[in-house]
Formats: sequence, structure tokens, C-alpha cells
Amino acid sequence: MYSFRFQGARYPASGDVDVVGYCRSTHAAIPTPPMMSLDAAVIKPDNHKAKNTSPANPSYTKDELAHQLRETKAKVLVAHSSNVDTAFEAADIVGLARSSIFVFGKGIVKGVRPYVKILLGGRLARTVEFKFEKSLRSFAFPQEQQNTAIRNNITAIWSPTSESEAARILAVLPFFHIYGLMVVLHAPFYMQRPVYILPRFDLEQFCTTVQKYKISFGCVVPPILLLLAKSPAIDKYDLSSLKVVVSGAAPLDAALADEVQKRLNLKVKQAYGLTETTPVVCIQPNNNIVPGSSGVPDMFAKVVDAENGKEMGVGERGELWLKGPNIMKGYLNRPKETANCIDSEGYFHTGDVAIIDSAGHIYIVDRIKELIKYKGFQVAPAELEGILLKYADVADCAVIGVYDHEQVTEIPRAYIVLRPGVQQGEKVAEDLKKFVADKQIQSVIFRDQIPKSATVKILRNVLRNEVKAEEDAKRASKL
Repeated sequence: MYSFRFQGARYPASGDVDVVGYCRSTHAAIPTPPMMSLDAAVIKPDNHKAKNTSPANPSYTKDELAHQLRETKAKVLVAHSSNVDTAFEAADIVGLARSSIFVFGKGIVKGVRPYVKILLGGRLARTVEFKFEKSLRSFAFPQEQQNTAIRNNITAIWSPTSESEAARILAVLPFFHIYGLMVVLHAPFYMQRPVYILPRFDLEQFCTTVQKYKISFGCVVPPILLLLAKSPAIDKYDLSSLKVVVSGAAPLDAALADEVQKRLNLKVKQAYGLTETTPVVCIQPNNNIVPGSSGVPDMFAKVVDAENGKEMGVGERGELWLKGPNIMKGYLNRPKETANCIDSEGYFHTGDVAIIDSAGHIYIVDRIKELIKYKGFQVAPAELEGILLKYADVADCAVIGVYDHEQVTEIPRAYIVLRPGVQQGEKVAEDLKKFVADKQIQSVIFRDQIPKSATVKILRNVLRNEVKAEEDAKRASKL
């Protein structure tokens, strides 16, 4: 477990310019888990050389990392000591010189020099002044846009929480993901709040850290809240210091939030955002937590019928469109994809199904691409999962759509993890189907665990690949 406290900003020296020829258009890739060395993990958009940084997943294979290096045209690669070999292989694929690879820490690893001694040493960087007109055509403008994004996140996260200066924040989300990078790392750093960093989520370590360091605030995802609600291990710890928990990255079922609040006597509230909105769109204030809502956005928002572009009314479902200063400029080297999601009026089409009520509260239903089309009706997996988790014997679950050739339609299939001691079998499966009868779950598969990402999101693509493998095997057996 690592912790850091704001000590005052240190402007970077010019070692990166002198050693690797850094310039304003240079990208650096950083495939590393959360760690103590924060000079590069804290990616300051107000630095004097306006460089671009591309955080990478430390679990990437050489090919995945090479793809990111190639897409970003990265000139520098800063790696963790645990993935130096992967960094070597990826760099070789794209032709990045070994001399442009550096490691975190203060020691040499497999001949790779520590970036703190190379990139942060030497003479001070020379600042370049821009007049306003020129800045609009240069990297100074995106730099200001990034600063705007950070300020928006500070306002969105901290103003509604009314956290005191004594607040202690726990970081369990990966910093290569924008939720962890901007909300968990940058915002507290800016507000001078101490952050206690876990290299990865582990329930026992999470609880031990909260108890030992009197953590008062944390950002999590719904699967973590599920453990806080249902795991018997929680009762072994004193978590009374934890006052506010913010959930994001996926829709949070109101019943699950209420269960955690009652068990731990704290506030559980939901936020909403995307990478493309850098990232916070809205968050519930402490004094007005509306069950199921993500709060009221501080930007233009409307719900639209994605098929015909017609704006929907209050309480009606549709795709959420957003417009504001925190919307991205576009996808890197992807003008077509950018044009497909940002329209001529500047609205970003989120791909999320949402409802906006009469008070302006946003309720996220699910991703459009995740919706199950059952006999002409749209069924949201997140809604089904919320219902299934209310069943006493269910510890975890996931729902996807599976095509049924006999019915000529998709049907919802539930993957279920039962509580310890509960016997798997047809009776439990039938009881679960009856429990959500109006939602038409017609297939139940029991599993020991639900596949999830480093951000604890359900990996539905893994389940879909399993279904495809099943179908391929059936076709092969008929040949």
C-alpha cells in the first residue's frame, strides 16, 4: 500500500528534451500499475512542455502494447519493473529504440535506466510564450482544455461531497483508466487531500486499509459495492471512518446502494461520466441523493431517439447526448469515428440509454450495444442483474443476450455465482427464472466467478466468446 500527500508542484526539467528529443507533439506510453513513484503517474497537463501521455494497461501483451505505441506514435516508454520484458518486445515490434525505454523507481532494471534520473535531471526547461491567436492553433489550446477538464472534475467531485480537509481517500482503481486517473488521483492531488493507493483491489486489503488509516472517502464500481453488501468478511473490520463512497463506471442498482448504506452507515452515491467527457458529467450531492440517479449534469444534456434523432420527453428512454467544455476534441487519428459521435452542433452521442426526470436527474439504464433485443423489446442487462442480486442465494451475476434459433430472437441468459453452501441445480435455476419471470430469463448458467476487468467491470465479451465456442462445437458435432 502506498500513500502520497501533495507537496507542491515541481516543474519538470528538460532531461526528456535533451535525452530523447521530446517536443510538444511527443507521446509517452506508461504501462504501469498504481505505485509510489508519482512524478509520471501524476500526469500534469499544465507542464511547461505540453507533452502527451498515454497510460497503458500493465497486463497488456506485447502485441497490445505495440498497438498502443503504434497508434500514439509514442517516442518514450516508461515501464514498471514487472513488465520490462513486455516493454522490450513491444518496442522491438514498432522500432522504438531501447534507449527510449525507462523504468519507475531509482535503480536500473535489466539495463533500463530509471526515468527519475534521466528525464527529470539536467537543466531547467525553457518556457515558450504564445500569444492568444497562436495558442488557438497550437498545443496550448488543448492544454487549456485539459485544465478545464480538471477544474470541471474538481467542481463535480469535491463540491457536492463537502469533504473536509481531513478527508482521506482510498485509491483502488487503476490509473490507466480515466476514472482512476482523473477522479481518484488528479482531483485529490489538486485539492491537497492525502490518497492511500492499493496496487489492485482485494477485499481484505481494502477493509484493512480503511480500518488502519481511517479512510473517509472512496471511489468504487458496483461489483465492489456488491462485496461490501454481501461478504461476511466485512463484519471482521471497523469501517466506521468511511463516510462517503462514489460509484461509477457502470449503472448502480438503487437496492444495492441502499443495502450498503444500511450495512455500513455511510452515503453511497452514483456518478456518471465517460473517457470522452474527461470524465465526470454529473454526481449526486451529499444532501440530495436520489436512488438510481447519477445527479444533475452541469452541461447541456438531452435524450434522443437514436434511430430518428427525435428528442424524447421527460421520463422517456433514449440515447444520452451531451455538450460542454469537457467533451473531448476527438479520437486520436480517428476522424471518421469522431465525426460519427460528435455532431455538427457539438453534441457527443454517448451510446448510453438514459432517462432524464422533471428535476433534471439522469438515470443511466445501460449501453445501447449491450441491450438484448427480445422479440422486439429491448431488455437492459444491468436491470436484470439488479433484480437477480436481490435473490438471497445469489452472490454475483451477469446477463448477456444469446440468440435462440428456435424462437428466432435473442433471449436473456443469466450467469450466476451462488453464495457459499448453496447447491447448484435445476431447482435453483427454475426459482431464479420465476423470480424474474417478467424479464424472460430462459437460460441460467452457474459459474464459480464472473469474469471481470482490472476496473472490476463485467467482461461480457468473455461470456459471448464462450457462447460462440459452444455454438461452434455444436455445429462441428453435426458434421
